[in-house]
Amino acid sequence: SSISFKESESLCEGVEFARRLVAAPPNSLTPLDMSIKASEIGESQDLEVNILEKAKCEELKMGAYLAVAKGSDLEPKFIHLIYRPQGPSRRKIALVGKGLTFDSGGYNLKVGASQIEMMKYDMGGSAAVLGAARALGSIKPKDIEIHFIVAACENMINGSAVHPGDVITASNGKTIEINNTDAEGRLTLADALTYASKLKPDTIIDLATLTGACVIALGNDVAGLWSNSNDLAKELVLSGKKAGEDIWQMPLQRSYKDGLKSHIADMKNTGPRPGGSITAALFLEEFFDKEINWAHIDIAGTCWTDKNKGTNPSGATGFGVRTLVQWIKDI
Repeated sequence: SSISFKESESLCEGVEFARRLVAAPPNSLTPLDMSIKASEIGESQDLEVNILEKAKCEELKMGAYLAVAKGSDLEPKFIHLIYRPQGPSRRKIALVGKGLTFDSGGYNLKVGASQIEMMKYDMGGSAAVLGAARALGSIKPKDIEIHFIVAACENMINGSAVHPGDVITASNGKTIEINNTDAEGRLTLADALTYASKLKPDTIIDLATLTGACVIALGNDVAGLWSNSNDLAKELVLSGKKAGEDIWQMPLQRSYKDGLKSHIADMKNTGPRPGGSITAALFLEEFFDKEINWAHIDIAGTCWTDKNKGTNPSGATGFGVRTLVQWIKDI
């Protein structure tokens, strides 16, 4: 469906908002700052706002998310915004964004060509989700209830940081052996997806700057997509095309799940090097009810660009906002 001038303006504001979040230095966009910005969107767009503090996350047994946050002096903030339409809703959607405001890699410290100085953009998924919240709060889609969820934190190193080799328990009871502290996004998403799943939506879409492997596979112009529903995958690829964002469906190769096996826990948090973006998606699939349609979009390559230095000096693209808004309009 086409977009009116008013909607186009709202969409541009959402994309611009996402770009500003991604471009913000990690000392000026902390988990607290992100929760404040989310609350401001909630107030201006008339969305319900729930910010879960660390104690509440502990009560909900979010052991995976909290393990990542432990090494930082900054408190984690779990953000949940809700758009409720006027009148009854025929669909309930959850949009989940990875929200690492800075990622040092933890004890598996990012060294060499890992671009540690760029890790302010590791919250690109949450920027897309909050940008979409801003746009959709203005556009006000009919009869669709939308939940926007971000488990915001930093991945840092101190005396209480998680060790490689630790075993932690996610909020759905699954145990995870951490064999790499730099595969932390999927740990925060494990608890965010479980939380989303408990809301009983018909569809969950998560966006995350998840793997370097996806950048190797698809480069900087194409995002990877994994889904347990071919219909949902087709819809998102088509909405992306309409919105000018390239998304490519990747296989959820079941045989690769063996790579996540652990001798001492239900699973490890990373598999072998080959197919790293696929094993990441297979890991995420363990954390929501199977009857929910789910799509995972890996935007590690697309959320930042070094092109157009003159017109876009920040490099942040706001990737994902336009596709999400277009998809919500199309359904």
